[in-house]
Amino acid sequence: MPNRQEQYQEWDYQEWEPSDALTSALGNVPLQPGTDRDGQLAGLEPYLREALMTLEDIERKRGLSGREKTRAGALRMLLASIERTEG
Repeated sequence: MPNRQEQYQEWDYQEWEPSDALTSALGNVPLQPGTDRDGQLAGLEPYLREALMTLEDIERKRGLSGREKTRAGALRMLLASIERTEG
């Protein structure tokens, strides 16, 4: 049975990349203390949810590459942080 890397080569898959909207929204979050960082982070939530749903779909279809797994984990942590701040 071929390993996952061999399967990727056979299927000629295209690795998931964050959308321009998510990348732009992340780039607009201020990093300085005293700014409206919480409000800006809350605005990321729909982009994060969309990205995670897309990654879940990809995972069901072909599995995730190591890079995609890392990105999904980071997005989940960021979303959990936003939810804790809101709650």
